[in-house]
Amino acid sequence: MSFDLKITNGDFTLSNGDLATVNGQDKLIQDILKIAITTAGANPLQPWYGSLVSRTLIGSHLQTDIVISVAQSQLKNALENLKNLQTLQTASGQKTTPDELLSFISEVSVTRNASDPRLFSVRIKVLNKAFGKVSTAFNVNNT
Repeated sequence: MSFDLKITNGDFTLSNGDLATVNGQDKLIQDILKIAITTAGANPLQPWYGSLVSRTLIGSHLQTDIVISVAQSQLKNALENLKNLQTLQTASGQKTTPDELLSFISEVSVTRNASDPRLFSVRIKVLNKAFGKVSTAFNVNNT
């Protein structure tokens, strides 16, 4: 089973004085959030990692349906990159469990807040390789 350091609100989490780890389905959720929120190109050693969803949604003057369509496409691309990365990690011998591996992207939805057009809500639903339904959500805004 693989693990990652647990991140809460952008910071490492401590448990009994040690850095907490995350694994299984919680690791998959964290991996999805990290790749979706990380700006593509932010890591010069892995420029393909991340998405441009925040740049697409924030400050765009295009019609809402166009912005949402582009954002959904970028998020799906980022999730496919995550899936490919997980396949490479497993092939290289990293111990993984079906709970933490992305199998199928069920839904990527982006909605604009009706009362505050600067705020977008993103919801991602996937199936893991244990056939478990996994979902997560986050907001993107320019405030």
